[in-house]
Amino acid sequence: MTTTEEKQEKIALEMAANASKGALVEKIVFAGVPILFSCVVYLMNALSNANSEIIQLKSKIAVVVNTDNKAIPPQGTTIDMAQIREQLNDKIDKVERDAALARAAMTLDRERSMSLVDKSRLDMAADAAQARAAIRFDMEKMRGELDKRIHLLEQKVK
Repeated sequence: MTTTEEKQEKIALEMAANASKGALVEKIVFAGVPILFSCVVYLMNALSNANSEIIQLKSKIAVVVNTDNKAIPPQGTTIDMAQIREQLNDKIDKVERDAALARAAMTLDRERSMSLVDKSRLDMAADAAQARAAIRFDMEKMRGELDKRIHLLEQKVK
């Protein structure tokens, strides 16, 4: 009978092992289910909060930006902005006209100064030509006088 007793003992040990394994699985399941449930609830809550934040941000963006991502001006300021743009364009045109006039005045001044330089150069050239002519005249006059003296001296010597 030792064999049957040994078989019964083996079966009892296997049953005890299976029972302890089942108890362990049962403990793990009962401990893990609440933790898993808490994680799922936390994730759902976080997803809901993120969704509500996205909706709030979209509503805020809709107030500031249109569908083309261009800024929407506040109500009542579009007329003011148009007037400001018009005044700015007028001032830009005025500055451009003033700049063009200033460039023209600078060009005119430069042309005047260049013409004055040319005039003074031409005056100096004319004065030099007159001085050379006066010198030539004086030289011819002296030469004439010398010729007369030489002629007189030659007549005296003859």
